[in-house]
Amino acid sequence: MDVLSHYSSPVVEFPATQPLEKQHALVDNCTGTDPPPPSKDTATGTQEKLHVATQTERRVVSSKDVEYDERALAKWLRQICPMVERELMNPTLLMEDLTMSQCRLEEELQVYTYQKLAMGGADNSQGLAIWLCVHTNNAPVLVATTVAPHDDWCEHVDQQLKLFVPQRMSSGNLVMYTEAKTLPLKSCLRSLCTNPFNKTVFAGSTMDGELFIWLYEQARGSDSVDIKQLYSVSSAQGAAVALDWPREQLLLACFANGSVRQWDLSRQMALDWEYSLPATITSEPTAMLTLGLDDFVVGTNDGGVYRCWNTRRQTAATKQIKLLALRRHLFMVTTLIRTEMEGNQFVLSCDLSGQAFYHDMRLVDEDMTQLIVQIPLPFKNVIACSRDGNIIYCPANDGSLEYYRVSDGAHAHVKGGLRGKGSLIRSSDNGRWLIAGLYDDEFQIFYVEY
Repeated sequence: MDVLSHYSSPVVEFPATQPLEKQHALVDNCTGTDPPPPSKDTATGTQEKLHVATQTERRVVSSKDVEYDERALAKWLRQICPMVERELMNPTLLMEDLTMSQCRLEEELQVYTYQKLAMGGADNSQGLAIWLCVHTNNAPVLVATTVAPHDDWCEHVDQQLKLFVPQRMSSGNLVMYTEAKTLPLKSCLRSLCTNPFNKTVFAGSTMDGELFIWLYEQARGSDSVDIKQLYSVSSAQGAAVALDWPREQLLLACFANGSVRQWDLSRQMALDWEYSLPATITSEPTAMLTLGLDDFVVGTNDGGVYRCWNTRRQTAATKQIKLLALRRHLFMVTTLIRTEMEGNQFVLSCDLSGQAFYHDMRLVDEDMTQLIVQIPLPFKNVIACSRDGNIIYCPANDGSLEYYRVSDGAHAHVKGGLRGKGSLIRSSDNGRWLIAGLYDDEFQIFYVEY
């Protein structure tokens, strides 16, 4: 090993590139502790290069140069101020508060899976079902059918409409839904609707454009039941996407081409009047409900919601329907429901994303809509609600059910035991029964206990 020794290397000098009077004092980095003074070498410094063609210039704009629409600003303030006040009065709950609300909801409103109904339909079918009048033990009669997949024209000539009647069980205060009647159909049904003024009467529209009026009958003093066809009529408009009853003897039908027709059933089924949505509404109707005589609400597949009404007493030939655009959804409107909140009439609309609007029918300016509910994900495409509008029910995957309390945002879940995703849910008029489906080939009935 070589022995280390002291050695002085020769000094190598690098001549300065700048004049001596512009040189800065050098600091020995080996021994010094003070930081060097700030310096900038002009020879190596980078300078930002501006391009005249693309350079943007910042300019402070004076308030005198700003132009704004005072009406639009006032309208926005009228819209946002109530929302801010509600948010301040009802701030977002903490996780602990949400958990407590959920527990209280499950205790105060208990929902149970009650019974499964097998339908025997084709693969990948969807379901239609409605509740009729109460039969026994506060349980209503149920009518249900399946809708096979369609590409264009319906060729399913062996469809069936099934009637399920609740029967008391020998033990306990329970009922069991049993199939009591099967009605053959020459085409799949597109829509079903119970007459709210007479719940033994209901209407249906088939895919081939037929409209039927049926009557549910029960023989006095016996358990014999039947479904009787009262009227039928063919429509060149195709299948009615939605049906509703303004009066006991009046049936309103809405078609995909924007036509709305009303039939009078007082003597026979005769066309009363017809209305077509204006050309400014280019999307197909997907939902419809009535608020009264000559007063109805339509939802479309691009998220539009429109109220149509006639304020004057006029003959059918001279009716002038007014149209008001309500608060618009972002996606297709799937559900329209009449409800009352604190004695006032509301229309609850829901789209494919699970966004629900409560439209106050007293207000002319829809920007004043008071309540907007975003149902938590995953998406809920159809809903039902309680009689007071405070509870929203949604069919979930595999026969399960989710429900939400609007007043405090509480959320509860009922576990199911089926396969598939439900595309329909209906609540009975008394709010005690729910039916959801179709799950594979079965409907799921739920019972609500307050």
